[in-house]
Amino acid sequence: MHKNIYKNRKLEAFILLFTLAFCSFAISELSFFKNLGISALIIAVALGALIGNLAHQNANLLKKSGLLNIATKEILRLGIILYGFRITLNDLEKVGLNGILLAFLVVFSTFFIGLLLGKLFKLDLKESILISSGSSICGAAAVMASESIVKGGSAKVGVAVCTVVVFGTLGMFLYPLAWNLGWFDFFSLKQMGYFMGASLHEVAHAVAAGEAIQAGDSAVIEKMMRVLMLVPFLIFLSIFSLKFLSKNNEKISIKANIPYFALWFLFACGISSLEILNTDFALNYIKPSIQTIDTLLLSMAMVALGVNIHKNVLKNAGFKPFLMALILFIWLIFISISLILLLNL
Repeated sequence: MHKNIYKNRKLEAFILLFTLAFCSFAISELSFFKNLGISALIIAVALGALIGNLAHQNANLLKKSGLLNIATKEILRLGIILYGFRITLNDLEKVGLNGILLAFLVVFSTFFIGLLLGKLFKLDLKESILISSGSSICGAAAVMASESIVKGGSAKVGVAVCTVVVFGTLGMFLYPLAWNLGWFDFFSLKQMGYFMGASLHEVAHAVAAGEAIQAGDSAVIEKMMRVLMLVPFLIFLSIFSLKFLSKNNEKISIKANIPYFALWFLFACGISSLEILNTDFALNYIKPSIQTIDTLLLSMAMVALGVNIHKNVLKNAGFKPFLMALILFIWLIFISISLILLLNL
């Protein structure tokens, strides 16, 4: 009977979830958070965690109404699809084949090194996948997209998102400082932008760091190339999961596990490239509106994630996940510098 009462309060739960997501978006638009490069997604996780640990009545409403499951599946996948409207084929032309190759090599080399480190540190495979995907592609959004396939659980997702916050934010502050100190004199300003886009975790991190040295365009374009790698990565991950994460008694079905939302993400990129969506009106009104809706949807998914993160998650996680993420961050710096010089971007 109690369960039915909560299920009948789905609208109330949705309003609560949307309100928290909207608050996350509004807070991220404040100049203080914008300058720090703290995205709405990160704020949403924090708000969700506060609700989950302090407002138990609201947390129960979200959990028992079934809305948390909807938010971390259907709403999340719709958000990932709409994320595709941030990329156009023109972006591909700007970076060229070498820029695409840079993104591909950074993403997959970082992911596989993450798996090796996870095995070395004796971490759970699912946790290693989530941490590695967050470092490799686009931070919290990539962690959540990967979670929809590997089913690691909120505790592992929470740790992975925390590593993104820590090392992405660290890089966002250190890169402009290092550039101004002359430590990257072997790069042109454009190359430094590519480096930021290739090695920082969140899109917001790349935007903030790039704008700090007037290299925002190249930083964002290269970062979006990494986001585009989400498509082949998720398809690979679905096949990888079937082989390594499926239980012995489970019937393996590749068709059932293909992340079709990743293909719709690619379709959205194609639609985003149409001339009608690149007029002044579309660029000033339509695309920003889609981006706002997308951010709200992803923020709803992140709030849902945060609600399931309890205060002892980080304490129980230990130092190994963060040591792994630190090594991956160092690898991102090394591989990005090496490839930019080698590919002569």
